Amino acid sequence: MYLEKLELQGFKSFAHKTTMEFPAAARGANPGIAAIVGPNGSGKSNTADAVRWVLGEQSLKLLRGKRAEDVIFSGSASLARLGFAEVALYLNNEDKKTDIEYEKIAIKRRVYRDGSSEYRINGRRVRLSDIQLLLAQANFGGRSYSVIGQGATDAILSASPFERKNFFDEATGVKQFQIKRDAAKAKLKTTEENIGQIKSLIREISPRLKMLEQQIEKREKRSILTKELQKLQLEHFGSLWHGITEKLQTLLDKRKRVGKSHLSLTKKLSELQNALAKQELEQKAAQIGGYDRIQSGYHQSLAKKNELGGLLAGVTRELAVLEEVEKTHPTALDAEKLAAVVRSQIDLLVDMEKAETLDAFRSLKPKAKKLHADLLAILNEKQPPARRTGGKIAELGKIIASLKQELERAEKDVQEKQNLVDKLRHAESKATTNVFETQRKYQELQREMNQMITEKNQLDVEIAKVETRKQDVGEELNREAAGALHAAIKNYHPGGRAPTGASWEKIAGIKQELEMIGGMDEHAESEYEEAKQRHDFLSSQLLDLESALEKTKRALVELDATIASQFNRAFQQIEKGFGEYFKILFSGGNASLVLYRQSELETLNEDVVAGLTKKEQESLARNIKTGIEIKASPPGKKVASISMLSGGERALTSIALICAIIRANPAPFVVLDEVDAALDEANSERFAQILAKLAHNTQCIAITHNRATMEQSNILYGVTMGENGVSKLLSVDLEKAVAGIA
Repeated sequence: MYLEKLELQGFKSFAHKTTMEFPAAARGANPGIAAIVGPNGSGKSNTADAVRWVLGEQSLKLLRGKRAEDVIFSGSASLARLGFAEVALYLNNEDKKTDIEYEKIAIKRRVYRDGSSEYRINGRRVRLSDIQLLLAQANFGGRSYSVIGQGATDAILSASPFERKNFFDEATGVKQFQIKRDAAKAKLKTTEENIGQIKSLIREISPRLKMLEQQIEKREKRSILTKELQKLQLEHFGSLWHGITEKLQTLLDKRKRVGKSHLSLTKKLSELQNALAKQELEQKAAQIGGYDRIQSGYHQSLAKKNELGGLLAGVTRELAVLEEVEKTHPTALDAEKLAAVVRSQIDLLVDMEKAETLDAFRSLKPKAKKLHADLLAILNEKQPPARRTGGKIAELGKIIASLKQELERAEKDVQEKQNLVDKLRHAESKATTNVFETQRKYQELQREMNQMITEKNQLDVEIAKVETRKQDVGEELNREAAGALHAAIKNYHPGGRAPTGASWEKIAGIKQELEMIGGMDEHAESEYEEAKQRHDFLSSQLLDLESALEKTKRALVELDATIASQFNRAFQQIEKGFGEYFKILFSGGNASLVLYRQSELETLNEDVVAGLTKKEQESLARNIKTGIEIKASPPGKKVASISMLSGGERALTSIALICAIIRANPAPFVVLDEVDAALDEANSERFAQILAKLAHNTQCIAITHNRATMEQSNILYGVTMGENGVSKLLSVDLEKAVAGIA
């Protein structure tokens, strides 16, 4: 990192915008030296003040002013004063040697005459603490060795050992950790104060919260008992009410069904009466309908049918015999005999048809045997050829056809008369049966009607009892429950459970407990919730603060360890370099730094300590202060204290210390404001040579009148002031100039 550019506008004597560029990148790894020269009063030191001011310097004394507006151009005979002053510092961090996330850093500070001011980093407005922390991380700051003004060299030697320690804190690079440590301490103190306040508030809230908790416990107990009471009331009265309601509804439904059945039976009895009268008329009509006459005609038609059937069978048999004879006996049979046998056969068939008993059939057996013997005799009889039976067969065919027609007519007549007989017989039987059945049904319905009337009367009595009971239960229910519970009881379904005496005993016991608890403050719960929420919030905050307190304490321990480790390491390097540079500048001699620690109690005299309490003494004894003593002895001298050194010796000693610091902990850049003013020519050359070596690691900006320092510079800025009181800038790149001359 190196200083790339410095812009001033309205700052002290730089009324116009002035830019000082330091192109260190062109010189490669060597940052080099930039010298700012000019006559006294031209405004050279204002550039150092500008750097110190933009880096956050708050001391007006160090800025050589009395008021904040003293840094703003106050005007001249030809120019009016300005309303603001602004300084911008541009740093290049492309090499990333400094642990900062930015590659380009622009730090800007502006102040107005009304006293308002602002800081910006890369155009973003920030706080002064942000800039201080950023600078501490980069190992330089406004009040450290990075900007060493006129008289600052002697101030290091004149300061007390404890004041000198502050300078070394920045010189050793622990300032950034001390800033964090101071912030942690402030946070620790604030946290402890907050913890004390929260504990005080918790102690104040706790008694009230405890009292409210007791009330809430009673309220919760009352709520639990009330819920239990409502549950028991719901189960008891719900079951009771549901049972009575269900029973009443069952009885009403039953009475309704009985009423409907009664109406139905009455209607059926009336219908049966009408049907019975009608059936009795039908029965009489069936008895006088000419059944005997129709039955006699039926028998006559049936006899005629049987007679025709017998004739048809005989003729058919005769025809079959003739046809068989025609086939089997070529010789003619005695037709007369055969016809007589056939007629006998027909008579046998008729007798068989008329026979109705087994004995009658048995009496026809001899006749059948004789007919069989006669037929065999005719068939076996040898007869001379006679005429053929063809004519007889034809005649029998005609007779059979005629008999079939008559038989069909006879069967039809028999069927018609049979249907008429069946119809009359069915009508008479049905009429009689219907009358008897209707009479039986009527008697059964009458008995059922009598039973139903008795049942209806019993239901009316029972319904009246249940309605009275329901009214009593309803009045009791109105006294015991109201609102949603009352509605829930009315809609309760017990699921088959019946109320018991034990439930009523529990209800009475809970009522007694509720009376003992008594009434409750209706606002107690809201007050408890508010107090509980407040208490929980404070308790949570207390835990968070205590946790943060422990983390801060651990961070302080770690920071103290880091600060001590880095300070000791850097201090040893500074002490070593201080001795080396002292010998170079003085051509011999000895110089050293002594680090010692002392409690605040030890710094007080005995009279002051005696007036302190034991607790105050212990507190002061725990506060350890660190001091740094500088010892320097030029060649050939034995000096007990650096206060005995001459002005030149003091200047050389301060320069040796500053150079040791720069070498031990190189800052990105160092501004030296006429630190070599008190040196003679020989010492100026030694200082310039030391500065040239230091410039390999640290960019040096030297405000000087010294020729030797100018010779070691790479860039030379000249500052002049015209009659208008405004500083002007002239620049020369010495390396380019020398190259041009060569």
